[in-house]
Amino acid sequence: MATPSLGEDTAKAVLRQVEFYFGDSNLPKDDFLKTKINESEDDMVSLALICSFSKMRGHLNLTEVKKADDVPDCTLKVVAQTLRTSSSLKVSEDGKKVGRSTKLLEPEELIEQLDSRTIAASPLELNVQREALEAFFGQYAKVNSVRLPHHVVQRMYFCGTALIEFSAAEDAQTVLEQSLVYGGAELELKPKKDFDVIREKEAEEFERNRSITTSNSSNAEEKYPKGLLVAFKLKSASAGDSAEQNGSDEKKTAENENDKEKVDDKHGSPIDKVVEKENKSSISIYKDDMNVVLREDLKDVFEKFGTVKYVDFRIREDKGYIRFEQPEAAQKAHAASASAKGGLVVKNFIANVEPVTGVAESEYWSLLRDNQGKQRVGNHFHWRGGKINRGGKRGRDGENGSPRGRPNEAKRARAA
Repeated sequence: MATPSLGEDTAKAVLRQVEFYFGDSNLPKDDFLKTKINESEDDMVSLALICSFSKMRGHLNLTEVKKADDVPDCTLKVVAQTLRTSSSLKVSEDGKKVGRSTKLLEPEELIEQLDSRTIAASPLELNVQREALEAFFGQYAKVNSVRLPHHVVQRMYFCGTALIEFSAAEDAQTVLEQSLVYGGAELELKPKKDFDVIREKEAEEFERNRSITTSNSSNAEEKYPKGLLVAFKLKSASAGDSAEQNGSDEKKTAENENDKEKVDDKHGSPIDKVVEKENKSSISIYKDDMNVVLREDLKDVFEKFGTVKYVDFRIREDKGYIRFEQPEAAQKAHAASASAKGGLVVKNFIANVEPVTGVAESEYWSLLRDNQGKQRVGNHFHWRGGKINRGGKRGRDGENGSPRGRPNEAKRARAA
């Protein structure tokens, strides 16, 4: 009887995923996986554990698997068979463990090698996919990994520059000398070290400007209630990484791919249907439509944590704000989002929740108080290519309790 095997596409995806987990760019930052390696005598990790990670469950279509013990033996056998073809991985004789084929270098030497074989490519659209970039640059040399760093200021958004790690420094240098066009735009290619210098300057400038703004507005901030606001961003829930029940605990795994600050999945609006106004008619029409999120849906989810005073959200957008009556409710909502896998479930979407603090918080309340009773204008901020731009069409008539526009997302930051 022939030995079962993975399909060609699945085998490639599985091999690429496991090589990433144990690769130079991920393992040094993956505390969970490093702990498991250090606990073993042979520097290897249970293959069943690796297969239980959410990305692997998606590749292997293990929708019913919740923990390592649930992974079928037949799946472990075909995965082990696939991983044995890798030059950077080693698999135990019984096929139940996997690890690196070589030891990790010392941090300084490792960083130097990673930088030498990594390039920065821009400008890229916010919804660019890692797989598409890997396939594009894979035409010129073998790609080890693709990372999509977050913007220095607003860490929920991709900065517009991808970091492409090749298998050799010579390959990176060869690609740097190319004139490449991606998505209709000519790419600007530079060594990663140059990108790091620019990024460091941007971070310093942001901190300096924030300090000045905070100092100038410190007296005014004292007049505003603190800790009542949370911001949320919606994204489609995928079959491979569907969220757990709201508020459930999720242990940390090696799912910090692309630093796993989760810009890497899907960008742009996940809302499939555009509805201009949320009125009684739209509520009755879309109440049971799992692909359309209404303010009422958001209120139902967030009222589990405390009294919701206002839901600042338009149906056509993929982000908004929740205003609670008590700070404790905002804290509970953020904690539940952090402990749940990916965020809170809202129909067919996942809401990633962040607290609104500091300058962004005072700006929100300032906008609210300055514009109560006035027409709301949708001059919200959006991101493209790592820059902040004003955009959006004129919004609907003023809503009771909603500030004109949104707080400058470039200034929203967590409390120190």
